[in-house]
Parts: sequence; structure tokens; C-alpha cells
Amino acid sequence: MPRSILLLIFLLVVYIFSLGADPILGDSLGFTVTAAKGFDPGSNATNHFLYMNTLAVLHKVLPFLNPHYLFAGFSIVCSILTLFFLRKLLLLFGLAKITADTAMVFFGLSFTFWRISVFTEVYSFYLLFVALFLYQAFLFIKERRTLNFYFSAVLFGVLFLIHIQTILLVPFYLLFLYENHRNEKTMILKGLLLPAIVFSILVIPVVQGRQSFMSIFTDNAWGSSFFEFHFTTFLKSLGRNLIFLLYNFLFFLWFFFKGFKRFPYKRYFVVAVLPYLFFILKHDVSDSYVFHLVPYLFMLTIIAHGLEKAEFPLKYLSPLMVPIIYLVTVQTVNHSSFGTEMNAEKGFKGGVRYYFFPALDGNPPIETFTEAYENGTLKDPETYESQYLMAKEWEVIKKGFER
Repeated sequence: MPRSILLLIFLLVVYIFSLGADPILGDSLGFTVTAAKGFDPGSNATNHFLYMNTLAVLHKVLPFLNPHYLFAGFSIVCSILTLFFLRKLLLLFGLAKITADTAMVFFGLSFTFWRISVFTEVYSFYLLFVALFLYQAFLFIKERRTLNFYFSAVLFGVLFLIHIQTILLVPFYLLFLYENHRNEKTMILKGLLLPAIVFSILVIPVVQGRQSFMSIFTDNAWGSSFFEFHFTTFLKSLGRNLIFLLYNFLFFLWFFFKGFKRFPYKRYFVVAVLPYLFFILKHDVSDSYVFHLVPYLFMLTIIAHGLEKAEFPLKYLSPLMVPIIYLVTVQTVNHSSFGTEMNAEKGFKGGVRYYFFPALDGNPPIETFTEAYENGTLKDPETYESQYLMAKEWEVIKKGFER
């Protein structure tokens, strides 16, 4: 059996044993409950039209399975396929197979990717299609097959159906069209028309009067965050996002700096990453780490180039150090006053382990949260009201599968 398949099976096992017993609070809980109820015809910025309705289809086809495990299992499958196509993309850049395998395993064990792989969240599904899009785009750049160009154009449109965050990839896509068809106006027109046709699906609920056109692109939280500027908030956002970056890539960031000179598509990288960097720093939210994921794919291609030429002892085994570093961090923080305070305030989520280790197995059941809310022991309970109502709905759904 090829080494790459064995490594993917290893990651599959890691993810399966990382599953928690219930959806985690936040979007995961909302997606699980909403999709378990049926289809969602809306196409607003937060319901993720294609993702939510894909989950609904899965639940209709497999109604006898617990929706939490079904939907989280779907995330795992999407993540494994993302890693598969990421490896193919790395090989497309001329990297050795062992380098591609090492980078694939490292990314699979990095905190954010591991975490979004083991609960119900749009990003594993979204990253799969981003990886497919990038693979087709760079395959066209390298081999000039028109079919790959058409595939990339359609996939770019599909990305909008999954997450409106795809707007941030528009500069990359326009550069892709210009660099490869600057003297072919017909091809540029086709490259613009194909994604637009797919995107038009999002306009159907607008035509039906279900929602406004602007709701496809934004929500109130985004607007209030993005169009205001406070320097102290900006510095706080910068610091938080640097911590996210460092905790995900750890010592592998050194390979990024070594690989940047060797990376053959620097212009594509810069144009792709800058919009995300600007958005991440301006859109100041605590879970901004999920917006890092697409830039991480580009960063990983550069890291792989640095990894291939670096003289680093046991560099091909180095990804296995990543979970150990996370576990050591959990133990260190647990024995600090900060950790004690975090466990007291956020114990219903899993405390320090939840925030510093990506696996969710062993986390408190959802009843721990609902009981804490009902007993008035949560800090700022008003911020959890909608989550409490959703959690109570989930408890009812879950009981139906425990009989």
C-alpha cells in the first residue's frame, strides 16, 4: 500500500478518536440542529447554502444515524480528501513524494485543521473545494489544458455557494485569468461568466423575496466590525492572530522563510494572501483563526519547498512532534493560575484542553452547559441565551437516537 494512503488512514484514525460526544457550542451546534430539521432555502452570508443543504441530504438519506456523528463524520471525510488533493498540488510543484507526505501530515495535525476536521463546521467542506480549485488552476498553468481551466472556473463559482468568504479569493482569480489569457478576451469572458452562472444560484432566494441581496454578502456583526477602526483593537487583533499563526505552524515557520525564495509562484501567493490578511486584522472576532485556513494552504506550499532543501535532523518525522507540543502546552497551562481560572470559567466547554488541544474526545457533554446555564453559574449568561435554546433542542434530538 502506498505510503501516502497509510498516512491518510493514520490521520483518519486520529480524527475518529478525536470526536466528542456532542456538537460544540457555536456554529457547530447551530449547523447540527438546523440541518437535522431539514433543508434551508436561504443563501445569506452565515447559513452557507451548499454546505447546509448537503448536510440535510445526508440526514435524509441516513435518518437512522445520530446527526452529530453523521455530520462530524462528513467533516472528517472532507478533511481527508482535502489532504489528498493538497498532496497532489504539492507534487504538481515538483516536490518529492516524501516531502509532500510530510507536509500533508503536518497540516493534518496542525491545531486549526485538526479541530475543524472533527466537528460539524463548514470549513472542512470549503477547504476541500479550495484545494480542488487550486489544483485545477495550477494544473492548467503547468499543462495548459483547456478542460482544467473550465474546471477551475466552475469550482470557483461553487466556492461562493459554500462560503461568501470566497470574495477574498477574487484578486487571485483575476490574476489567474490575466496571467494566462491576457491576449484572449474570449477566454477571460468565459472565465468570468462560468463562476457568475454558478453564483446566480444564490440570487434565487432574493428573487423569491426571502431575503435581501446584501444579506448574501454580509451580516450586522461583520459590518460593525469591518467598518470601524480603533487602533487598540487593531493591535489586539494583530497579537491574537499572530498567536494563532505561531501555534498552528510552530517550528515549521522556519521552513516558510527558507522556502519563499524557491517558491515559483510568489506573485500568486502575495495576491492571494493579502486580502485575507487585511480582512483578518479588520474583522476583529475571537474565532478569526478559521479565516486563516485558505492562506494556510498557500503557506504550506512554501513550507514544503523549504522543508525539501532544509538539513534538519529527522525532518520527515517532525510532524509527530506537533501533538506532543500541544499536550505539553495543555499540561503547562493547566498548572498555571491562568489555567485554573480558565477551567473555572470555561469548564463547561472543556477548559484548557478545549482551547489548547484540537481533539474533542472526553469533553463535557452538552448537559454540562445547559445545567450551568440553568443554575446561573456561567459568566455573562445573557451571551449564551441563543446557544442554550439550541442546546435544549439538541438534547431532544439526541434522545431520539438513544432509545
